[in-house]
Amino acid sequence: MRLQTESLTHAEQRFLEENGRLVVGTVSSRNSVRLASLLEEGAACSYLETIRAGLGTDKNDVAASLLMKRLGFLAVNCLMSMSAYNKTFKIDPGNIWIDSFMEKGTWLPKIRFTVLEVEGAPATDRHAWRTRHFYSLFEGLYVPLIERVAKDAKVSRQTLWENVMLYVYWLYETILPKIGETQYAGEDFLALLEAPSSFFGMNRNPAATFYSDKVYVEKQQAEIRVRTTCCFYYQANESGSRCSTCPLECKV
Repeated sequence: MRLQTESLTHAEQRFLEENGRLVVGTVSSRNSVRLASLLEEGAACSYLETIRAGLGTDKNDVAASLLMKRLGFLAVNCLMSMSAYNKTFKIDPGNIWIDSFMEKGTWLPKIRFTVLEVEGAPATDRHAWRTRHFYSLFEGLYVPLIERVAKDAKVSRQTLWENVMLYVYWLYETILPKIGETQYAGEDFLALLEAPSSFFGMNRNPAATFYSDKVYVEKQQAEIRVRTTCCFYYQANESGSRCSTCPLECKV
């Protein structure tokens, strides 16, 4: 299979910058960390201690959960490019940074690729190309990162995976249909739900595990996919309010 080296168009990159918190280049914030460095023993805890205040907590497990929510945008950017633009990013933890930014008193980082290497889909066998991207993104990046953060911060891998997958669902159910990019979205999403559990380092594929039917929640007056796990958001705000999808908030 011949690989096709490409690049994002200006419009494509601009969309990801504005909606996926993507940054490309070497400019960084004062407090930036390379993803690869977080895989070292003890590094995740040290990093969590530097961002806890911005997340409104003094607990590493809470900070770890909220960090993985923010890092859900990395999957959004990579899968958005694949399904909307038919292009994949080269995934290398050594080339990806978390740049700290505070917005209205809340820590909302940006995901920076020092160099954005892009590969276009081949003329034939898009299935194999997509499978390689899933493997690279999830088994190659998220698995070791989630394993390290879960171990260092003593938080459930299930919670961290669900935090990521909720953003993936948002991409395929809301963003792609909204902008009219649906040619490959349906088959790509189905392929993700059917991907081997080994791609995620889990006994079951978390993309499929957390993809439950939406139910009508009276309190929210809306159809909601209720979370399986709690993300600890209520511990990171003074009012103690919960997410709209919280299993305790959405009793039916």
